[in-house]
Amino acid sequence: MKWKWGASLLIILFLTACDTASTHTKEDGGQLKSQSQNPENNSGWETIEVVNNQSIIAKLEQTTNDTSKRDKVLEELDKRQDFIDEQLGEPTKEHAEKLAVQGIEGTVVLPILEEIYGGNAEFEKNGVVFFGDEATGVEPNGIWIGIKQADERLQRFVDTLQEKVDNGDILAKYIYIYYTPYTTAENNQLMEEVYRATNEIAKQHSTPERLSFGVSVDVKTGTIEIEHNFLTKEQQQVLREEFSERDTVIKQDGRLAPKEGETDITYPDEPYTTKLTDERRFVLGLSENEMFVRGIAFQNFSDDDGVGNGGIYYKYPDAKDKLKIGQRVKVDESGPIKASNPAQGKALYVEVLPDYKPEGADLSESQVIQKLLAQTEKNDSVIIRALSYNKSQDEWFISYRQNWKKVETTLKDVLE
Repeated sequence: MKWKWGASLLIILFLTACDTASTHTKEDGGQLKSQSQNPENNSGWETIEVVNNQSIIAKLEQTTNDTSKRDKVLEELDKRQDFIDEQLGEPTKEHAEKLAVQGIEGTVVLPILEEIYGGNAEFEKNGVVFFGDEATGVEPNGIWIGIKQADERLQRFVDTLQEKVDNGDILAKYIYIYYTPYTTAENNQLMEEVYRATNEIAKQHSTPERLSFGVSVDVKTGTIEIEHNFLTKEQQQVLREEFSERDTVIKQDGRLAPKEGETDITYPDEPYTTKLTDERRFVLGLSENEMFVRGIAFQNFSDDDGVGNGGIYYKYPDAKDKLKIGQRVKVDESGPIKASNPAQGKALYVEVLPDYKPEGADLSESQVIQKLLAQTEKNDSVIIRALSYNKSQDEWFISYRQNWKKVETTLKDVLE
């Protein structure tokens, strides 16, 4: 079972919780919305404007046009080789500015916020913080600081940040200080409670070891989000009622886990086919409750690219009784895949595809793979590059790698 910590909205960009704000005197101009459209604001400070449906309670003033110090950092980013090589994303000016906000405004704002609020843990009791852009579903680009209850610490923080703006260290337009009804600490506590409640339901399932679920809370809206592969409609309603103080979104992640006695595998109506499929995952290893599956790289596999092609050990009940070496399969996974070498995971459901048997051949594709693996050791190190039947020679050609060594061989198309 997977337990997602942190707000789902911010899984990539969520940083150390922090907060910022500026003077709470209402300013003229800006993009003020009508009062009927204004969201809730119980911070104690007046709403200055509404941005992305958030009540802005403090703003910094851009007092200088001299941004040379910040511009220099941005210029250095543009010249970085990892940026040019697209290792940090598409090397556009827009993306460079997003990275600059994290590297410039972020490195200034977050430490000041922690210092004034007495550390990260203390701030988490008072608000939330994240970087916004289209990737997180929050725009405009900038650092967003949500405060539940404004006090003198917020004013000190605003004053300190304003000095940084005055000195040209940061830009005011990238700092968004708004009211949040939920703090990071409250969201984390809620996630624990939702996790425990969902886990209790999971324990009642006939195959709890095969289940997977994730719990998160949207940092912007406070919405509870649950992904699962086992909850019934009735169980979902129980969770919604138990946590009715928040909105709850429940999504099914893939196929529902089979209950005891229900099948977790399907076989083809016809055992053989003369047509190749695009599905390239094959069973290359089997034990009582585990299978090893690897994709086969038929195309674009150079002599020196060292591709591992997705080898995964799956926990799968009665695997040896249900499957055969060499079968093409589609696997519905349950939960996260452990990034070991080879990778490890759990299989929830397996679809066995028809065995490829070319016209005129005596052997099928799976039988050829069985013969190949019978001649090798440590099957999880075998990466098949090519597998084809030569009708005129009545033999199968196989190209594969093992331990980075390239091997090409042929097998006679003879049943034994």
